[in-house]
Amino acid sequence: MKLASLALALGLASPAFAATPLSVDFEKTWSYGEEVADTYAIDGVSFTNVLGLSNDADFTYFGNAPSPLGVAFVQLDGVFNTAAYMNVSGGVTGGLSFFYSTPSDAPVAIKAYSGLNGTGTLLGTLDLSANSADYTAWNQAVLSFSGTALSFDLTGMANVVALDNISAVPEPSSIALMLGGAALLLARRRRPD
Repeated sequence: MKLASLALALGLASPAFAATPLSVDFEKTWSYGEEVADTYAIDGVSFTNVLGLSNDADFTYFGNAPSPLGVAFVQLDGVFNTAAYMNVSGGVTGGLSFFYSTPSDAPVAIKAYSGLNGTGTLLGTLDLSANSADYTAWNQAVLSFSGTALSFDLTGMANVVALDNISAVPEPSSIALMLGGAALLLARRRRPD
């Protein structure tokens, strides 16, 4: 009983268990030009100048996406819409994982910031390289950083990158706590009463 109580206490002390995990898959049928905006607000995630995209009867925009129903892309006009962000109200600590597809050979980057809408301290930058001429090849990427990011600047991806399956990368300390708790629970189950 003491081991089970200890495992429960370790699990409750871990930030990974305290917050809802970040997971955005864009799996819905998006009308062309439909903003993602607050679609994931229940998970504490909002987007600025990011559109959802689904294939339709008239045109195939992408193929082989990790979540096949929908993806997202940044659309900026350079006049009224000049920046794009993903804000996470609960923050993301340590890293962000996502899949992307882009034909662009030009520098394309995603940046993590400590404040909302790309404000505060720049915590990390990840440059993406071209991987698909027709948005049918997808690479998984991880933006690692120190600290807690409340926003991700997607402006550099404008009009050339499709995104799918965005998630937080668990911190090594959270993984260690989860493994330790699981080991204690297994030890408790194997021990005769």
